Amino acid sequence: EDSIQEVYKKCLGKVHHNSDHNMIVNWGLIISLQLFSAIRMDAFRANRQHSTNSIMKAPWQVSVQVQGSHICGGSILSPSIILTAAQCTKLFDVEELQIRAGSSYWDRGGQVVRIKKVRENLSYKVHTYENDLSLLILSKNLTFGPTVKSIKLTTKVPNVNARALASGWGSAIADRSKHSRKLHDANMRIVDRNICNESGFFDDGQIRATISMVCAIGNNENACQGDSGGPLVENGNLVGVLSWGIECATKEHP
Repeated sequence: EDSIQEVYKKCLGKVHHNSDHNMIVNWGLIISLQLFSAIRMDAFRANRQHSTNSIMKAPWQVSVQVQGSHICGGSILSPSIILTAAQCTKLFDVEELQIRAGSSYWDRGGQVVRIKKVRENLSYKVHTYENDLSLLILSKNLTFGPTVKSIKLTTKVPNVNARALASGWGSAIADRSKHSRKLHDANMRIVDRNICNESGFFDDGQIRATISMVCAIGNNENACQGDSGGPLVENGNLVGVLSWGIECATKEHP
């Protein structure tokens, strides 16, 4: 339990914000990409464009599954701990959950391991997606190798305009729920939170990109439904957990 708390401290602890005032902020590993939540299915309309990827390019990536079906992505923090989004585990019993690691395909190959415990962030807010983090404690350790590796958590907030990589098995077409069988990735650019809040997506005023979130956009590549919980990586470090949004991180809606 102590090690789990230490992970959350790293995820939600205070870090230095790289700004003119070098201010201290509370920063959670949450990225407000345009992922698809079930409550906004009526708004889907953009086609997803992305690049086919091999697990060798993102060996920390796992598929989080319910009864053998992919629902979300996740990141390997250690041989026994996976970081994903709380929204991915909130509605399911631990007995239903497993992960697949070390495969470019969510439905075959690699290592399949059951989940022993789920530790959702107690500060997770369902309606605003703040602190959307969950730790999965595996029933046995993963065997590390070329296709199964852990990733380090970042120690600082990524700079605006920094390039980052999102990956997952999310939907290939925005208005369909079918997931991609093969791992894909998307090149993203970190943008200021104010751009997210001015993009027009937040018209109802219920959800905002807060100081605990990172915002990113894609050009012709982006993230979609089924990518939630997966990694956003900059310079080999985990800087975000894909969490929420709409329209696949388009220019109009980061």
